[in-house]
Amino acid sequence: MMKTHLYIFVGCIVLTICSVALAEPFAKGPYLGQTPPGSTAQIFAPGLICDTRPHRWESHGHFSADGNTFCYRRLGFVYITEHTDQAWTPPKRIKSIPYRSWSPCLSPDANSIYFSRRYDPPKGWSLHRCMRTSEGWSSPKELGPPFNPLGAAFSVTADNSICFITDRGRFWIAPFVGNTWSQAIKLPVEKGNLKGCHPGIAPDASFMVFYSIRPGALDGTETNLYLTLRRPDGTWTEPRNMGPGVNTGYYEFGARISPDKKYMFFTRSTGWNLNRFNDTADIYWVELKDYLPESYR
Repeated sequence: MMKTHLYIFVGCIVLTICSVALAEPFAKGPYLGQTPPGSTAQIFAPGLICDTRPHRWESHGHFSADGNTFCYRRLGFVYITEHTDQAWTPPKRIKSIPYRSWSPCLSPDANSIYFSRRYDPPKGWSLHRCMRTSEGWSSPKELGPPFNPLGAAFSVTADNSICFITDRGRFWIAPFVGNTWSQAIKLPVEKGNLKGCHPGIAPDASFMVFYSIRPGALDGTETNLYLTLRRPDGTWTEPRNMGPGVNTGYYEFGARISPDKKYMFFTRSTGWNLNRFNDTADIYWVELKDYLPESYR
């Protein structure tokens, strides 16, 4: 009888310990409790968000306007984590977003997730949206014009305007007016001999980061990130390479600017095959203070 009571007592202790362990929060604090980087890019949340082992793939990290929701892409699926009661929830896959959807991005209020999908020619890429409901995330809806033809990637400003690139390599921004995007305005960015892709616009649209294949390199080779600033008269400065603190001999793309404009998040990959058995990709972040004039911070 004593042994039975002892077993029950020990079992209760084990269950209590396990319950406490399971109750431990995924992460605490702003930016998932990570130590902010300096002017040299660092992997974001290794072991939490980024699996740094070979042949893993995390990309397109993006925070909502209040910094309390974070979404990203992992091995072809879209995941989300949210900051509640001073703790972050474990990342959860958004099941309504199809496999191999590209470039997920949150609306400022975190009640929509935008992403692009590629179809066989002649349709190409198109922009889609899932909306948060009382029963979870809705089925995707294609947004259509003015986002067709879309050039794969895009980003969202603080007022829910969407910056994107067409399949002809031109940058556009579609203002969010009357709960919709009725037209797009061309951004007069003079790229010169650069191929502009994946525009990452600042929340206030004051600057933008995009990737380009290195000038003179063959299409499909290593890419670098470039920064351009919007002048008060609406023109944009000549894009400049962000340098060795950001760019390497690998593929840098998918820039997203944090809500406070302090940091840039981007993806660094070993290749463009987009195959988890061949390539490795991680989300990086870098402090922007040394890359921006004071008036743009």
